[in-house]
Amino acid sequence: MVERKGLMKITVEDVNEIQKRLSVEIPAEDVSKEFEKVYNRLRRQVSIKGFRKGKAPNSVLAKEYGEDIREEVMRNLILDTLDKAVEDAGVELILQPQVEDAGELKEGSAFTYTALLDLWPKFELPEYKGLRLERPPVDVTDEEVDEQLEALRKHFSLIDELDEERPVARGDIAVIRYRAFIDGEEVEELCEDDYFLEVGSGNLHEKVEEALVGMAKGEEKRVTVSYPEDAINQLVAGKEVEYAVEIKDIKQRVLPDLDDDFASKVNPSFKTMDELKERLREQIRMDKEEAAQRSLVRQLLDQIVDNVDFPVPERLVESKLTQMVDNVRSHFEERGVEFSRAGISEERLRENMRQDAIDQIKTEMILDKIAEQENISLTNEEIDNYVEGYAARAQLHKEQVQQAVLQHVLPKLIANKTVNFLLEQAEIVDAPADAAEE
Repeated sequence: MVERKGLMKITVEDVNEIQKRLSVEIPAEDVSKEFEKVYNRLRRQVSIKGFRKGKAPNSVLAKEYGEDIREEVMRNLILDTLDKAVEDAGVELILQPQVEDAGELKEGSAFTYTALLDLWPKFELPEYKGLRLERPPVDVTDEEVDEQLEALRKHFSLIDELDEERPVARGDIAVIRYRAFIDGEEVEELCEDDYFLEVGSGNLHEKVEEALVGMAKGEEKRVTVSYPEDAINQLVAGKEVEYAVEIKDIKQRVLPDLDDDFASKVNPSFKTMDELKERLREQIRMDKEEAAQRSLVRQLLDQIVDNVDFPVPERLVESKLTQMVDNVRSHFEERGVEFSRAGISEERLRENMRQDAIDQIKTEMILDKIAEQENISLTNEEIDNYVEGYAARAQLHKEQVQQAVLQHVLPKLIANKTVNFLLEQAEIVDAPADAAEE
């Protein structure tokens, strides 16, 4: 497709169903005018030896600042024409145009550049009303309360020396020194000198922890572990690692008695174990209700996404992946661990997260289209309430957060409102009793 709008020539070429390539040719006359604008601006700002300020000829300016002048002219020409060219092309963009290539820029000659346009995908919405969803059970068992009590005992436990000299048993705290070798070479990043490990916790490879059971203080053992090709840790992916493990010390966890004193230690407001158990039961129930709600939302979105297929722009996927990887990196850094030290390959992490990123983008697009079809939006009162609440929590003035909320949070709020609408339209039944265990 070729269109002429004034003297600017626009060509639009199909790349695929969600991308077009826009070619823009700017006539020589406009290029020369832009060069002259830049020359005039520069002439007023710089001093050239041998010329009064503002009197240096174009040829001298070009000799002194040629590259800077061309860069500014090119930038101005693209900025001045790109939006109009996109408008004339009559496409609906999902991302800002990406300038791909720029031709040679010369005074007195036409200038051509190309930009890649990412478009909103076209798709038909699947059936989204009356979907059948199963609500997981939220009943709380005595066993679950006991499990939480044991977790609290462990939290308030003490690490002490063994009562008698004996080998390592599951649940012990083993202080170990281990070295890792790949092809006979020690890998420093995989070595530790004084590592406190609760045997059976899964903090080290299962094969290594299993080998520790029965070892005595001062004993050494070598364990070989084979890692899969897709292991996120790039240091070990697809390799055999030989660990040389030494037991430096064996300690035990001393658990407190489950009595009224323990309940008060957990929280002074609890006077008896019965009060603590009742609070745990209520917390478990609340957690299960929240988990059940998340399960309903997940079922709902999975059914919708699984029943419609469309491509998403690669740039959008890469942007989402960057956000997801940054979140993982922050999670590690909060615990004082760097990617490099943990041996995590960002490339592998992106590969593993890629499908999740695509599914998230598709979900957002589908919800956006449903909201448009159902006329779902936020009232001014709802927006004001959210802004005021957010400002209060962040201890900021309303004006400081309003624009950020409107730009970044509003789409998520509309998506949440759309999900609530879909849940109201769904057929929700209780899941079988064994679903809780599953």
